[in-house]
Amino acid sequence: MQKQKNLSNHSDKQILESVARSTQNGFVAYNNNYEITYFSKKMQEVTGWSEEEILGQDVRELYAVKSSSGLANNKEVESQIAILFTKVGKQISLETKITSILNDDNKQEGFLVFFVIEDYKKNLDQAQSEFVSTVSHELRTPITSIKGFASTLLGQGDRLDIEKRKKYTKIIKEQAERLSRLVEDLLSVSRMENKKMQLTMHPVRIEPILETIAEVVKSKHEKAKHKININCDSNLPEVWVDSDRLEQILTNLIDNAVKYSPGAEKVDVVVRTTLRNDEEMLRVNITDYGIGIKKEDLRKIFTKFSRLDSPLTRVTEGTGLGLYISFSLAKLLHGDLNAKSEAGKTTFSLYLPTKEYSGDETWWD
Repeated sequence: MQKQKNLSNHSDKQILESVARSTQNGFVAYNNNYEITYFSKKMQEVTGWSEEEILGQDVRELYAVKSSSGLANNKEVESQIAILFTKVGKQISLETKITSILNDDNKQEGFLVFFVIEDYKKNLDQAQSEFVSTVSHELRTPITSIKGFASTLLGQGDRLDIEKRKKYTKIIKEQAERLSRLVEDLLSVSRMENKKMQLTMHPVRIEPILETIAEVVKSKHEKAKHKININCDSNLPEVWVDSDRLEQILTNLIDNAVKYSPGAEKVDVVVRTTLRNDEEMLRVNITDYGIGIKKEDLRKIFTKFSRLDSPLTRVTEGTGLGLYISFSLAKLLHGDLNAKSEAGKTTFSLYLPTKEYSGDETWWD
């Protein structure tokens, strides 16, 4: 009887902290008023919030779930995917298990949330390792070219004829530009993933932007025979976007359309108004007539460093970040980007809002 009495003297927090120390996962407890009452050390490490900062705060400011049921409201264990908000503004998708905390009278007095961090950390470590490996590879190629041709010019420049010197200098310039584009793409990815991308939203007419981009892309691909056909409905509404980011998306999509259809003679750009989720939007269809993309590969093209394994992509320069950036920017502009393809034809559809966005900012991983 004496042992049983001593055991009952342990506080709930002591027991929770003992359990928390035995796992790589995280725990959060909150009462019926949604006030956070316990925040484990693992949760502090992942989110950046200290215990002093988070205790007493509304748990709905810490995480959200995608299902309509919201937070747990019964005595069962409920599994959900949650979006965890960190102190620096990043949002992390984690599996959770939520259950009621019952008092001695078996009445609910709060909830305990178990965040599955262990798998997330393993995936994060693997993703970081793959990211470093891929970036290292992408950086190594232009750097090797620059070093090699610069060494040749320095060591043998006076013995080379003028045409070879021009050729080697041009290669150095092109590889330096490739290096610069990779760095800019990496910076864009970093800004977006850390929610530091600055946007200035205002009404914009899309027709002149498309005309300018078409000229820029044609001048870049002087040897290509493509005609870029732009077909816009009359009286198109303005779109509410950041014009620089819109130009970045459209330039990438039209440039890709030319680059990945070397045997074709045209790229079609068609702009129409459409309804999407009961909202009027502008749809920009960009169609190329290249080899097409396999159905199973369509899911991969919007992920980081995704380059499809084909003879064409092997000989075509690219970082594998362009479509990921374009997709992410489309979401930031409160629009969307998708693709469909068949043999000999691929269409990317960009959706843009025609009205000023008035909802809450959201960012889903």
